[in-house]
Amino acid sequence: MEDLEMYEPVSGLEDLIGILESLFSEAPVWVRLEMQEERGEIVHEHLLAQFASTFDLCDLVQSEAGEDVAMEFLFRETEEEAGGEPQSVTFPIDPQDIEVDLSPEEVTLTSRNFSLTLQRLSTLKR
Repeated sequence: MEDLEMYEPVSGLEDLIGILESLFSEAPVWVRLEMQEERGEIVHEHLLAQFASTFDLCDLVQSEAGEDVAMEFLFRETEEEAGGEPQSVTFPIDPQDIEVDLSPEEVTLTSRNFSLTLQRLSTLKR
């Protein structure tokens, strides 16, 4: 795997998308989307999506006003899901407040109350 220092500094969401695509393009990944909800002093964690698939592409979703509001990820079907629809995950973002935890095998994105983890799988096992 390439040295991650070559990706620094990340200057925007387009750079981030390029990094994600170069790290995970055509790779089998484990996807986990979570949300934290605060009710008073209690924090509830919700699992919104979790699956294994093959990373296909990532793109920005913009509002009618042209503001970036989400990142959309598309995952191709695996052999087990042949004939099914590709999986997609929409990750809501605040472009001014997004944290990225980056390693060659796993990336975790955090923005607003949402967290998305993409973890490389060496092989998809049945």
